[in-house]
Amino acid sequence: MKESEAVELKRSLAELKDRLRRIHTVKAYGRGMPVILKNEPTVQFREIAKIFITSFDRLSYAEDAERATQETTQETTQEKILTCIKADPVITRNQTSAKVGLTEDGIKYHLSKLTKSGIIRHVGPTKAGRWEVKSWKTG
Repeated sequence: MKESEAVELKRSLAELKDRLRRIHTVKAYGRGMPVILKNEPTVQFREIAKIFITSFDRLSYAEDAERATQETTQETTQEKILTCIKADPVITRNQTSAKVGLTEDGIKYHLSKLTKSGIIRHVGPTKAGRWEVKSWKTG
């Protein structure tokens, strides 16, 4: 970025901050632009006909597909865990790990997520308790 562009950008940002403050869109400002620039180095700020435009690169199709695959895999893993729990409510993490094909830490992670989301709960003492499936939406 040229120095003249940097000066113009700073002027535009200052104007944007003032406008947002005047219309009560923000209470305070100061970190937003540096955070955006740090986390999205490809972001572009432009002013066209007195309109301030922020442009971000769109994720590629491959990145979208990878993210969807990760979500599907997680759902499939959790469905396998829920099937194990429904079949044997006193199943241990070790037993679940062997049936699902995931490490015990992986099972612990998914059990925690399922518990936090309210799908399952553990009833009774840690070693002698059982799992209850509270709600399980299929399909």
